[in-house]
Amino acid sequence: MDYDIENIKNPCTNMNNQHIRSTMIDKWDVLPIDQVKVELFKNGELAVEIYFDGHGSTKSDWFSKDRLRSNSFNDLTQSSTTNFFSMDGDPKYARHLFISKRYGSCNSDYGWFVVSDISDAASRSCYFDRLPGKAYPYILYGADQHVARFNYVNEVDLADKMIISISMV
Repeated sequence: MDYDIENIKNPCTNMNNQHIRSTMIDKWDVLPIDQVKVELFKNGELAVEIYFDGHGSTKSDWFSKDRLRSNSFNDLTQSSTTNFFSMDGDPKYARHLFISKRYGSCNSDYGWFVVSDISDAASRSCYFDRLPGKAYPYILYGADQHVARFNYVNEVDLADKMIISISMV
């Protein structure tokens, strides 16, 4: 089988609003996928790695707690308490690829990772959903490799690039 990855030398980045989508996504169901890897980068340096079991997955269900293999967070496992762990995340607030521990008020919203991708300040009461001067989409993650309060800028970092890759058997 021959599978092309388009623009492989030009990785996905939101810094210049360049997003690349491989045609392999459209063939996901027939690919012998072993593992899916999510990598977050800050200032060109790898900041977070998350590995998922890709066997029998679809292009929309691989990002889940029960498929979690390993990651670089110190306190995230399959037995961690989460209220969201999915690609869809919390669509009410446009929080996708969302790994959240719990909701409280904005200052008590804890999690590991979130992609905020729609600018609609009227429906967004939390600071972390509408960062001033930041272009959407943006990616927040626990800065010290552990769960963080998203609303506290000293506890989260903003990734400048995310790469999702697959390995096949």
